[in-house]
Amino acid sequence: MPQSCTVNGKAWPICAHADSWGFEQGRYCIARSFCPASRSGLPTGAGRAAPVDAQADRATRATFSYLRSIWGIAILAGQSDLTWKDAIDMTERVHADTGKYPALMGYDFMNYGMTGNDADGLRQTDEAIAWARRGGLVEFSWHWRDPALLRTPLVNKANFYAREADARKNTPFTIPVSQGTLDRTSPAFRQLDDGIDLVAGELKKLAAAGVTVLWRPLHEASGNHGDGWFWWGRTRADGVPQAYANIMLWRHMFDRLVNMHGIHNLIWVWNGQDPAWYPGDDVVDIISYDIYDTSDDKTYGSQVKTYLKARVTTADHKPVALSENSYIPDPDRIAADGAWWLWFMTWNDRDTPAGVTAPENFWTGEYYNTAAHKRKVYHHPRVITLDRVPRLNAPR
Repeated sequence: MPQSCTVNGKAWPICAHADSWGFEQGRYCIARSFCPASRSGLPTGAGRAAPVDAQADRATRATFSYLRSIWGIAILAGQSDLTWKDAIDMTERVHADTGKYPALMGYDFMNYGMTGNDADGLRQTDEAIAWARRGGLVEFSWHWRDPALLRTPLVNKANFYAREADARKNTPFTIPVSQGTLDRTSPAFRQLDDGIDLVAGELKKLAAAGVTVLWRPLHEASGNHGDGWFWWGRTRADGVPQAYANIMLWRHMFDRLVNMHGIHNLIWVWNGQDPAWYPGDDVVDIISYDIYDTSDDKTYGSQVKTYLKARVTTADHKPVALSENSYIPDPDRIAADGAWWLWFMTWNDRDTPAGVTAPENFWTGEYYNTAAHKRKVYHHPRVITLDRVPRLNAPR
């Protein structure tokens, strides 16, 4: 029987007692059952009937029940907002091309904390509340800028990358870990909490407005085969598995937002992109993957291979969503292949006029999705658009 588990090209010893990653006898290890090579069977159970937050509010419970009820039957149409440019309305671009609005809009706290007259993208919370009042569903991600610069005069220079070719875009920030746990004595730990508290203020505004949030933090954590392109998944030189550090940060964020801040309007969407980075069934409601398939070439495949990879992340019966995409999978191929993404979320455009075909424009133009394909998707009987979403939120 193998005495090690290979994760992202590196072998780790098998733990004696842990059920995930562990720290035993002064070394990091991984449970045999948690090793990705051990996971092959699809979940067979019924799955959770309620969100992982036992105190989730009524609207959040209703939203979760609705999502569970449509999974495997229909797909929510989703569109990412241009989250760093308030003046561009992606919902209207979708409507102009299809005559329909998406059911789900994706927002981002990317620029929150930035200051000055040039700061843009600071109306995301208000836009999300307005969207919910129209009956739409809301997702939030967070391109978390360097926590060390958040409360300093250099906040507007803070970034979130770990390995961009242009070193000026990178941050050296690293999740502080000591002896198998988050180092709570480190200045970096306090800086993490400052960041979490910043978005907690926005999430509380959404809660006060009666808006349920599909919350997708620490996205794309594993990057390229474990070489994270954001600081929350960066390659480390201290012997700590990046996945282990990321899992501890996820679980700390869950505890601080839910139990300390008392925020109960969140449905937790994990987007680690690698089963070895999975933080646990008790802190994840939905599993998601981002797919930018350069080989699709407008065949609009269902992406069933990645869908099945997501399904075997855990033995629990978790819904699976396509949380970012370029090409929109054809709903007919989704049904034929059984790749039942709970939603798709087409990525946004760059700052150009509507209709410009360019690699950086994921919706407008026809670089990825032709006009005919967009209309087919948005008018497909299995695709839920804004006009078909029941009133789940209770916006005030």
